[in-house]
Amino acid sequence: MACYLRVYGDDLNVIELLEAHNIKPSKIWKKGLPRFKSAPSKLNSNSGFNVLISGAEWDEFEKQKLDALKYLEEHKSTLSSIAMYSGVDSGYLDFGIEWRDVTVQCDSFPPNLIKLVGQIGFGIELSQYTPDEEDD
Repeated sequence: MACYLRVYGDDLNVIELLEAHNIKPSKIWKKGLPRFKSAPSKLNSNSGFNVLISGAEWDEFEKQKLDALKYLEEHKSTLSSIAMYSGVDSGYLDFGIEWRDVTVQCDSFPPNLIKLVGQIGFGIELSQYTPDEEDD
């Protein structure tokens, strides 16, 4: 996994938004279309897109945070415009990290990253993934 920006909305014209902001998404989905090719009866409940913010691996959380901070600083104006775009219901940074086999797993974000994400109008999500057995 990595860190992605995910933006979506029930009434979002995702193609129009992307063209207006010159964004290069890693994934696009449209409301009412099949969510998965393998299960065509499961339809998307909204429209949206993902943008790769950091390609750092699950065990490189510190690098993901640094990459995200740099990306947000460089694109703050565009991202703020996207957050306020007609049809956008929500947006957040999704940090994919490795679940560690510990009694308590604590992972935190620096105040400057939290502040910047909030100023833009997005949220933060932390997704924990079980490590591959072959990595042990």
